[in-house]
Amino acid sequence: MQNLPVLPGNTSLNLLETRIVKLMIILFVVFSLLPYGISWDYTGSSALTMEGSLTTKLQWGGLFLLASFILYRHIPEALQDLRAMNPFLAFVLIWCLASSIWSPLPATTFKRAIQLYGLVMIGFSIQLAEQPLKMMVNYVLYTLTGMLILSFFMAVAVPSIGIDYDLGGAWRGALSQKNELGQVAALSILLWQIKACIETVGIRSLVLGILFSFFMLVMSKSSTSMIITLLTSGVFHLLRKRHISSSYSLTRASLVIICLLTVAIYIFFMQESRLPTWQEAASPIAGLFGKGTDLTGRTDVWQLVEMEINKHYLFGLGYGAFWLGPDSLSQFVIDALHWIPLQSHNGYLDILNEQGLVGLILVVLTLLMQAKMLITLSHLDRQQAAFWSAMLAVVVITNFTESSLFRGFVFQNVFFIFSLIAVSSSSRRLKMAQQTSQH
Repeated sequence: MQNLPVLPGNTSLNLLETRIVKLMIILFVVFSLLPYGISWDYTGSSALTMEGSLTTKLQWGGLFLLASFILYRHIPEALQDLRAMNPFLAFVLIWCLASSIWSPLPATTFKRAIQLYGLVMIGFSIQLAEQPLKMMVNYVLYTLTGMLILSFFMAVAVPSIGIDYDLGGAWRGALSQKNELGQVAALSILLWQIKACIETVGIRSLVLGILFSFFMLVMSKSSTSMIITLLTSGVFHLLRKRHISSSYSLTRASLVIICLLTVAIYIFFMQESRLPTWQEAASPIAGLFGKGTDLTGRTDVWQLVEMEINKHYLFGLGYGAFWLGPDSLSQFVIDALHWIPLQSHNGYLDILNEQGLVGLILVVLTLLMQAKMLITLSHLDRQQAAFWSAMLAVVVITNFTESSLFRGFVFQNVFFIFSLIAVSSSSRRLKMAQQTSQH
């Protein structure tokens, strides 16, 4: 077990301010995961159009005000964190806001851009707390566990809401869809492991927490989340030790590969009720998971979105101005597909469509700079660097099939923005602590 150091500049929050930060962490998880307006009426309007509802404005507006209060009371420290921030993240924020100038829906684009600024403010305010990583891990884990427990009882007691019978009886619990429940369970499994590495955790609590999270993961029938579970755990354990080339690390890498193969076979068995043949095992991943070569219809969406991209390839349509449901600019996609998509299921394609080539380049540079900062952080705090590296790997990979990167109040986007702030702020404070100890 490793006790995290108390860093200079991290102890300035008083008791009330610390409680406010804890509350913000809990509420951001609840607001970003539960259906918009905390309503389980799945026949209602889309999640994205609900972002303009009064309930959502009150929810996130309240968090932005709390973050502003914390930052205002600690302006000097916050400004130091701001100066250390990933510079390309700043460019992305500026570009998203600037796109409201040429957006066909300038008010919508402006509002969506301001939402990103608000999320960054929350991220900075969290970093002002004492031991922000430990606080983040604990309170996100507690909240996710509570949501898993709520989802369990909803699936058992109110199956009409908690179970999606159109998807083979997959559990979605208190969340909007089974994939979200799978993501919650997958992240909970990772957080239990991280918690055990940074503080003392009872073996009974650890085993029970991981087993319950894994049970909910299986019941969600989210094959993507199952793979993410092993990917994040593998990345974390491979990077948290100093000597990556040691035999112990090679053993861990071998175990990760074996686990990945085991999960792939398990998913195939769940869908086909038999083990795969050698030919099937050697076929492309899409075939292994029982998905067609059209990626479950995604290529149809991609082709239509590419038609829109060609109209404004360089600067983009305008941040957040395309996927707004019926009677919006994406209506021609709805007419062609005869169903209502709310994303292209490729986050990079959506960025190219709404933010243009310039925006996509800035996003890629942001990711590359995050990787560089993680390398620096790994020399100062390997546990934290390993955790945020796992998050980076998940975001980069899953964004090829699900639009989440820089996409409003989606949980994965919110958490990733917090990680961008955490890496730069933690690196700054750790460097200060190192310089202080040398003098």
